Amino acid sequence: MKCICGTKGWKVKKITLGNHLNPEYWHLLNEDFHFCPNPDCDVVYFSQKVSFTVKEVKTKVFFKEKGSPKPLCYCKQVTEEDVIEAINKGARSVEEVEKMTGIGNGGHCLITNPSGRCCKPNYTKFINEILEARTEPENIQAVTPETPSEDCCTPEK
Repeated sequence: MKCICGTKGWKVKKITLGNHLNPEYWHLLNEDFHFCPNPDCDVVYFSQKVSFTVKEVKTKVFFKEKGSPKPLCYCKQVTEEDVIEAINKGARSVEEVEKMTGIGNGGHCLITNPSGRCCKPNYTKFINEILEARTEPENIQAVTPETPSEDCCTPEK
């Protein structure tokens, strides 16, 4: 299903919607909803009849967020700023950033991430872009979200 912006969205479960929408909208969740991955579109969730924008969603959607802090890992509450700080303190790989910040492996992305999917593809891309920008004298561009899988994070043991 496509959003009003023309971007194909992916289906999200009711538990995801219920966690991120204000309770006043819960009575509208009686049909299938999709997530819009377009960073330039204000719509976060949409169905055939209803759409919810960043204003109706209580959770910041990292790649739609214009200000700071920008969440990258919702399970572990790690932001872009936390990742940059870890890199400033010496992290030189995704694995080192994961160890220093705790990003990833929370295993509750279905509920905590507004997309209902794993954050790892997006935070990995962000970390690699920052690391590459540190080795090249050019500035980093805005992160374009990848289509993450539904279940790539594994909870810590």
